[in-house]
Amino acid sequence: MASTTAGNGGDPEGTGDDGGTGTPRYRLVADELRAMILDGRIDQGRPLPKQQQLQRRYGVGRSTVQSALQLLRDEGLIEQGVPGRAARVAHQDGQLQPLAHHIARAFTARHVSLDVWSLTVETLSKAVQNQATEIRNGEQRPESIAVRVLLPDLEAPHPYPRCVGDPADPRPLQRLRHLIRTYAGALEHSLTALAEDRLVPDVRVEVRGIPTIPGEKRYIINGTEALTGFYSIRRATMYNNPDGATLDVLELHSDGSLFPSARRAPGGSALDDARFAQVTQWFDTRWEQVATPLPLSD
Repeated sequence: MASTTAGNGGDPEGTGDDGGTGTPRYRLVADELRAMILDGRIDQGRPLPKQQQLQRRYGVGRSTVQSALQLLRDEGLIEQGVPGRAARVAHQDGQLQPLAHHIARAFTARHVSLDVWSLTVETLSKAVQNQATEIRNGEQRPESIAVRVLLPDLEAPHPYPRCVGDPADPRPLQRLRHLIRTYAGALEHSLTALAEDRLVPDVRVEVRGIPTIPGEKRYIINGTEALTGFYSIRRATMYNNPDGATLDVLELHSDGSLFPSARRAPGGSALDDARFAQVTQWFDTRWEQVATPLPLSD
């Protein structure tokens, strides 16, 4: 980002673009600060430069800097400083962030990639739709988005969900198949529409199925970070439409917790690199050798 333009000109909110790129100035400032936080140039607990210093460094006005800092607060990367003092980088240890947080951060990259193994992608679909809205509003400008999704095969006789009293009752699996199609279809549509409307030049979304259900959900984000969450089995009441019946079922359930399982970063240890390679190999072998295209329409 150019740092020679004085002030914020006629753009008090910092929403004008920089050099014709179409990206709001406050997001360019946030992007650079975020990069310094994530690669360790500003350690956890350390203060950021003061707002006046950031204004001079990036050649922007006060409101632009404040908008950039607010964005980083919303992402959980910084904490509000004591009045009169600079904000500090938040301590991330022991804090579990929801999937929406990780997806929002992923979409700040120029090239977004997601490899996903999950039960229905309900949470992912909603998080991605939020980012698609950001793109349509001009808040994000990725150049490419590549998404590969692994889901349970629609024809396999999965053990869950199933009726407690009658494991052969087909309705729980029928409902699962409906949910898989619904949320995967919504995910695919929200992204491919960005390409159709020429908002993102390169969008690739592919959904495949494998003949098993997940014991855990996995996300590989932008080729640098892997997250894992776990499913438990719970007894629940399923409201079955269209017949309106209530079914006593055993089903998979996730509380939404996601744990960092591997990370690849410049200067990382050999152990980190090996762990991340194992995670990507786990996904790639299933994608290439087992998975088949999953039809999203009946």
